Amino acid sequence: MDHAPFQDSLEITISGMAMGCHSLQWSGYELVVYKALWGELVLSLLGGQVLLFRPAGEKPLLWLTEKPAGAPAAIRGGIPVCWPWFAEHPEKPELPKHGVARTARWQIDDRTVDDAGGRWLMSPEGSLCDGIQLQLEITVTGAELSLALTTTNESDQPMAVTQALHSYFAVSDSRETEILGLADCRCLDKVQGMQPGVMPSSLRFTAETDLVVEQADNSEAVVLIDHGWKRRLRITKRGGGSTVVWNPGPAAANIGDVGMDQVARFVCVEAARTRFFDDQTLAVGETQTLATSVSVLPYP
Repeated sequence: MDHAPFQDSLEITISGMAMGCHSLQWSGYELVVYKALWGELVLSLLGGQVLLFRPAGEKPLLWLTEKPAGAPAAIRGGIPVCWPWFAEHPEKPELPKHGVARTARWQIDDRTVDDAGGRWLMSPEGSLCDGIQLQLEITVTGAELSLALTTTNESDQPMAVTQALHSYFAVSDSRETEILGLADCRCLDKVQGMQPGVMPSSLRFTAETDLVVEQADNSEAVVLIDHGWKRRLRITKRGGGSTVVWNPGPAAANIGDVGMDQVARFVCVEAARTRFFDDQTLAVGETQTLATSVSVLPYP
């Protein structure tokens, strides 16, 4: 398969578009592109996934692979929806990692867009789990992007659910970034076999990093500082007690749609509900929402 540069070409294609809403086919993926005074937003109907968000006058906030696997495979980058399980299935490891939502076809149920921002409601075209309703709300308010994933159990049985909004944030160089806001939180280090630890006041990316952090719901925002691009991203979450921080470092050599040529260009900070720090049970009649937002702060 031809792996032509994906994000750069996508950005170039979008730059030539007029203001408004456009449909776009790319590597087999059906995309919807919005251009407005507030900036640019690209949605994929495969996975209900935000692929690109660029506020007016800014670099993109989200990273997207230049080597997509092509439809119907999941897309690496943007904000994948990991649901109804996060990472490996706890009982059936042969099932797809990160669940089925990110490779399902979604639809846009409603949208409202104006010069100040927009709001989009998306849902899977078909049921992903019997009796379970899933909806994604995407909101742009000026230079801020927010997502809220809502699960409602309309079945007659409780259901075990873990999930994440797996945000890939674009950076100049991961080695020139640091993360603040997780100091003294308990964490599990997946690289070290889930070894428990405590988060430092400033996290730097000097090797493979894969941390599940216990961060209380509605706690202070995480700040991603990019010293190369001289910008700060403010990242918030609600509805989950876990934050996942990931960059594969040298392990990217074995990840086909990342590779060593791209690994330094993103850092993942993910709002999550995990089996380690969250209640997995969604009771009959219960509704649960996991949400995250990102906005640009002045530097330093």
